[in-house]
Amino acid sequence: MSESLAPVDLVLLWHHHQPDYRRPGDGRSVLPWARLHATKDYLDMARQVERHPGLRVTFNLVPALIDQIEGAARGDRDELFDLLARPTADLSGEERVAVAWRCAQIPARTIERWPAIRGLLDRVVGSRPASEAPGRDSSRAVSGDRDLLALEIWFLLAWVDPMFHEEPEAARALAEAPRWTEGHRDGLIALHRRLIGQVIPAYRALAESGRVELSTSPYHHPILPLLVDLTAARRARPEMALPAERFTAPEDARRQIEWALERHAAAFGAPPAGMWPSEGSVSPEAVALAARAGVRWLGSDEGVLWASLPAGPRDPGAIYRPWRFASEGGEVTLFFRDHALSDRIGFVYQRWDEREAAADFVAHLRRIARDHRGDRPPVVSVILDGENCWEHYREDGNPFLAALYHALEEASDIRTRTPSDVLADAASAPSLARLHSGSWIDADFHIWIGHAEKNRAWSAVARARQALVDAGVTHERAPGAWRALLRAEGSDWFWWFGDDHHTSDRAVFDRLFRDLVRAAYTEAGLAPPGSLRLPIARERTGAGAGTIPIGFISPTIDGRRTAFYEWSSAGRFVFGTGGSMHRARGLVRELHYGFDAERFYLRLDFTGAPSPGDDVDLGLEWLEPRSMRLRIAGLGVGDRAVVVGRAGGEEPLAGARCSIGALLELSVPFASVGLAPGETVALLVQTLRGGQPVESYPGEEGLTFTVPGPDFEAEMWSA
Repeated sequence: MSESLAPVDLVLLWHHHQPDYRRPGDGRSVLPWARLHATKDYLDMARQVERHPGLRVTFNLVPALIDQIEGAARGDRDELFDLLARPTADLSGEERVAVAWRCAQIPARTIERWPAIRGLLDRVVGSRPASEAPGRDSSRAVSGDRDLLALEIWFLLAWVDPMFHEEPEAARALAEAPRWTEGHRDGLIALHRRLIGQVIPAYRALAESGRVELSTSPYHHPILPLLVDLTAARRARPEMALPAERFTAPEDARRQIEWALERHAAAFGAPPAGMWPSEGSVSPEAVALAARAGVRWLGSDEGVLWASLPAGPRDPGAIYRPWRFASEGGEVTLFFRDHALSDRIGFVYQRWDEREAAADFVAHLRRIARDHRGDRPPVVSVILDGENCWEHYREDGNPFLAALYHALEEASDIRTRTPSDVLADAASAPSLARLHSGSWIDADFHIWIGHAEKNRAWSAVARARQALVDAGVTHERAPGAWRALLRAEGSDWFWWFGDDHHTSDRAVFDRLFRDLVRAAYTEAGLAPPGSLRLPIARERTGAGAGTIPIGFISPTIDGRRTAFYEWSSAGRFVFGTGGSMHRARGLVRELHYGFDAERFYLRLDFTGAPSPGDDVDLGLEWLEPRSMRLRIAGLGVGDRAVVVGRAGGEEPLAGARCSIGALLELSVPFASVGLAPGETVALLVQTLRGGQPVESYPGEEGLTFTVPGPDFEAEMWSA
């Protein structure tokens, strides 16, 4: 290589992360992505580095991911793999649909490699895209055990990196396709588990040999600045809508950091020197906590650096050096990633020829070195996700990584280094007088807060934490409660709420998040609030296939159809077959609801007999914006009292009326339940027997509507 080339230092950090998919209680994984990325991405990335002894690389592993990888290696349960281990003939119709849909989630580049998969997908799952979750009506029976078995096997092969296709189980399956038996599938399941068991030892061996540096993230991948204080979101966006519940938990942020350092040391034999804070999120307070815990370096994004520096013309070279920041907890060195160069690997090079992509990357480094104005070589930080991008590359990114690593080894002017290598230099980094609060996305936190769903999730966490504090529940007294809460503080739940990102597993994330918050209560011996029964992500009109109110109604509350049009403008749900709370012959076949400017109205049409009888009650649990319980005791024919639960018992609700005849009709004054126009109501309607729910209407996710103002009908007409 020509000696005239200016030298450049490259800090290359791959971030490995998946949220904790394990259910509280039984620990069973509800989604398989941690173990699938272990066999497709994590192990082969370590093996790639082993092949290039002249390379220095940093890997960041989130402790919650380490837990899941080690658990999978032990044989911990997983919903999908539990089904895959069973004979296809023994699966129920619903289980066959679930397996077929999940196994259809094969990376597109893999289908390009094995075209036979495409026809198989058409036969087994039809036209429904893999990105769309199967509904209750999607159990078009997945017929043909042979096709379903073939799809299972292709799926297991697709989620093993091509580097391991010479392993006996994979080689046999590929050689004997399509004459497969369940023995081929069972062998691949065993291969998955064996490869998973090699992941953590592979990284530990690399670290102990001095080949790589290993760093960590806060234990459950929370956005640290928001944990410290949600109002940090307004530093970058003063107009940001914040949750109704105030939330400040610097103690939780400290635990997430300290537990991460301890878990990392247990897995790899030594504590990490550095940390990629979740999503590159930093603030002065979060950095102070990390420094106090002994963290020597942190990574973030160039957007945070630009927002931290004084206003004025930018020095492009500012991102190509580490920066020291003297926090209240001590001094930390910050590395700010080159956003565009990191994104070239993450999003640009996927369809390039691998050697051309590697040459382009090297050319960018040399251009940076040539243009750099400083007395020391530039330090270019390239930091990105180490898993998801590879499914868009040929051969899962192996040819690209091989070409890139070879090119870096061959370039005498490019020195690959770890952050700790850079810190070991005698020359000190410049000082940063001010640190902006932001993440790698737009140098703010809007991805995790501000949307109504995200804020609703934060409020749920805030209420749970306050309940633990108010009850005097300590970490020593109920460690499971606090562990569940810290898991619920993870960034991924808030990532998938709102409109920013789409996943077919949205409902799964929603349920798991609420299960974690609920576990924070139950593990402490506290009663969870009813609001946790409602999805965080929900439609304004409630659940199921129904209609919304289109105008005011004023029905006569007499338990019968007094006039043909009295409920015509109401919202309506018709119930049929469904889950355990919606049977074909349930107590209620239709629900109608609506309002005028002063009252809420509800109508239930019963199935079969005129009414369920005096041994069945009706409960209305108002969950938002305030908690309140109404009850109609006994659903026998006649006028029935509506009572509200108070601290001292139950008392009649002023102005409420209920009458039961051929159907049930109910009116509740908004004023009596403290509701004002514009407030969003979440309501559970349930029949009860012996105080226990029999059925929920329109579903377990409840009914949601907005209290109308006087202009409601005009607004509906104009719409």
